[in-house]
Amino acid sequence: MSSATGLGVYRDALDRMSEDQITWMPYRPDMLAELPPAGLEQTHIWRARVPLICFDIVELHLPDRVMRQFGFEQVIPRPIDTYVELHKLDRRGKHTEDWALRHVRYVTMWDRRAELAVAGTPTYVPSVSGDYMGWYYSITRLFVSPSFRLPTHHYQPSSLALHLTTRALQRIHQRATATVTDIPDVDMYGQTLTGIASLCSDVLGRVDYGHLIHMPASQEM
Repeated sequence: MSSATGLGVYRDALDRMSEDQITWMPYRPDMLAELPPAGLEQTHIWRARVPLICFDIVELHLPDRVMRQFGFEQVIPRPIDTYVELHKLDRRGKHTEDWALRHVRYVTMWDRRAELAVAGTPTYVPSVSGDYMGWYYSITRLFVSPSFRLPTHHYQPSSLALHLTTRALQRIHQRATATVTDIPDVDMYGQTLTGIASLCSDVLGRVDYGHLIHMPASQEM
């Protein structure tokens, strides 16, 4: 399968990955023990939050975003400066540029790398702080597959549809449970059912099954 024709398949495979399919702690003691001594000489800076510099290129190394790799609890990382202006730099027409001088601010940070190693709470099992997932869902893109009308002539990614459906069922369950456990109220029942119907209509439309809403119940399957 070529990378072009298999793009939808690859994206869907990534979207379908579950937490237990990810190696959160690749640097286990037993694996480190197999490395040659030269590979362990700089372990004290593996968690250094510093810029990595190559002539005009400056990119931040951000270990505080992947603390589980190092056996620590993952917490909300510190905000970063994305250095937009730096990303506009290149070496074209700058053959005599002294990049060490140009980037002296970042070179100075790199020189302090031993001081800038991030610390955390050690854990035996990969874990996150109580507020981390709420923050993560609020700032990230959860799926790499685009959300659009699915074609009928080739592979159809289903992970996004599955996510929307399960989240809708979760919300339906929560609304229904809250309604039946509260003091009976006809207006509340009506509002809950209206909200559930609207939610179902929205999700079915987004996963390209909106036509089912208008089909008689006996013809749905």
